[in-house]
Amino acid sequence: MKDKEPPQDLLDWMGVKNAPNWVGARSFGRLIGTLLVVAVPALFVGSLIAAFVVLWHTVDLAINGEGGAINLGAGALITALLGAPFLIWSTVLKHQTVRYQKEGHITDRINKAVEQLGAEKSVKRDDKETTEPNIEVRIGAILSLERIAQDSTRYDKGRDHVRVMEILCAYVRENSNARAPRDFPLAEWEPLKDDATKAERKAHEMWREVRFRDRYNANAREWAASLPKPRADIAQTLQVLGRRTADQRRVEAAWPNPPEKETVWPFDVPCPELSEVEGDDARTSAEIESFKEKLVAWRDRLRDYSGYRLDLRGANLQGADLSAKRPDASNAVFSGAIMQSSRLEGADLSGARLEGIELQHSRMEGVFLKEARIEAAEFITARMEGVNLTGARMRSADFSDVKMEASDMRFARMEEANFRWARMECADLTYARMSGAGLSAARLSCANLSNARMDRRTELLATSFNHVVLRNASYSDVDISANQVSTAFGDASVSLPIGVKRPAHWPRWELDYGSFRREYRKWRANPDAYTPPPQP
Repeated sequence: MKDKEPPQDLLDWMGVKNAPNWVGARSFGRLIGTLLVVAVPALFVGSLIAAFVVLWHTVDLAINGEGGAINLGAGALITALLGAPFLIWSTVLKHQTVRYQKEGHITDRINKAVEQLGAEKSVKRDDKETTEPNIEVRIGAILSLERIAQDSTRYDKGRDHVRVMEILCAYVRENSNARAPRDFPLAEWEPLKDDATKAERKAHEMWREVRFRDRYNANAREWAASLPKPRADIAQTLQVLGRRTADQRRVEAAWPNPPEKETVWPFDVPCPELSEVEGDDARTSAEIESFKEKLVAWRDRLRDYSGYRLDLRGANLQGADLSAKRPDASNAVFSGAIMQSSRLEGADLSGARLEGIELQHSRMEGVFLKEARIEAAEFITARMEGVNLTGARMRSADFSDVKMEASDMRFARMEEANFRWARMECADLTYARMSGAGLSAARLSCANLSNARMDRRTELLATSFNHVVLRNASYSDVDISANQVSTAFGDASVSLPIGVKRPAHWPRWELDYGSFRREYRKWRANPDAYTPPPQP
């Protein structure tokens, strides 16, 4: 047989599950199942007819005085004919009884583990006896539930896997960090008004320096690092959730039905990528459009997903470690998880798989998302101040109206991502790939765009470029306005679109890194009085 997956039970093997199921039947079992379904009733009826014939013949011989000729084996034959169907049916019933006993055993295992999740112990401290969670017993229960989920996937097509995942997610939601998140102590940051006076602009910039410090030592990141870590049992539960096997994820994809051979967890399908070439100009319009179509189709497939998702909405995961410990990130798979309004300040999600994750309205100050895969993820209105997104894959993700000031986004892959109305003051976008990204009405004040790659599809309508660093970048095909350029600082390493004049405060030659930083600081300190130094 080509299908090496073991059948669940005898009736599955024969293609009979309450009613005939020829699709689910195994090759040889289908034949036997057909014979039994058709032949058993016929055999039973035939047995009755044969029994009555033999009985009538025996009685007739006795009436005619030929009792001596009566075959003594007639009774045995009658009994065998009548009993055969009942014997077969009895065997099936016994098999079903064993099956129900097995299911009852699994249910008992789950119930026992759930009881242990609430285990507590008495502890005496300072002559006072208190009750606290028994962490050792609870961790044992969590690992038992993981084993049950894996066994279920292996032997009965994951009938209990989702049930176990729901139990573990509920445990995290109700017990994570005692459900008492800590808030960032600094007041809410408000962007500068468009009609602000010179004095207001000066005060606002001074406050910005205090508020964010810099993108490498952001206040939010430093504060987040001081947050307490989750309890050991919560940390263990998150590990169990993150290291679900490929077979377990296939069960989730098919939920509420059993998985088939062709079942694929859509988040395991890699995000489309553009071929690596030097400069976006080397790509044809057809190549770009083909990539965009594939990306949109891939994103829509994730958003149309209707299987099971991890539900961690509202969980307090401050300081949690959800990072990948192996290169393939197989122990940090949270793709498609539902985590709206969760608290993740200071959490480590480095290298994690988060494709299609829903994190709208979440608090994520100081989060580490270095090299994380967050394609098609949704972060709408999330607070991500001081977040580390270095090298993260962010294609087609939605960051609209997100607060991500002082974020580190160096080398991030942001193609076709949405940053409309995002607040990205003081962000580091060095070497970021922003082809096709939507940045309309985004605030990029004091951001570093050195070596950042944009193209004609990058949306910059009403984007704030106040005090932005532009260096080693080509904007020849970018729809950037003269007003935006005039509020930024650059040098001869930046190419501008035809018709956009180079600002007078820009040096006419290419500066080295150290000289560029010195001149940029001078210009920021007093833009009105600044004049570029003479060319050496």
